[in-house]
Amino acid sequence: MTKMLNVNIDTNGIDQQEAQDWVSELANVYADMEIEDVKVSGNNISFKAGLSGMEDTESDDVKMKIEEYLSMNEAFEVKNLSIK
Repeated sequence: MTKMLNVNIDTNGIDQQEAQDWVSELANVYADMEIEDVKVSGNNISFKAGLSGMEDTESDDVKMKIEEYLSMNEAFEVKNLSIK
């Protein structure tokens, strides 16, 4: 079973479809990352993320991949990134 963590990204504003595409591409780039329950609202993107088959995934594991992807694909400015 994969442990899923809640990811919240506060931005300076982003188009809803652009945010959905960004999250989908994140899952495609990292084949071991599972993403579900994506929600985009105004300046916030939220979703659940985990690493396939890992029950001991920590927030830092997911954060590292998201930050790495943000550096490769700067679709928006991140004001705050939280993972719980």
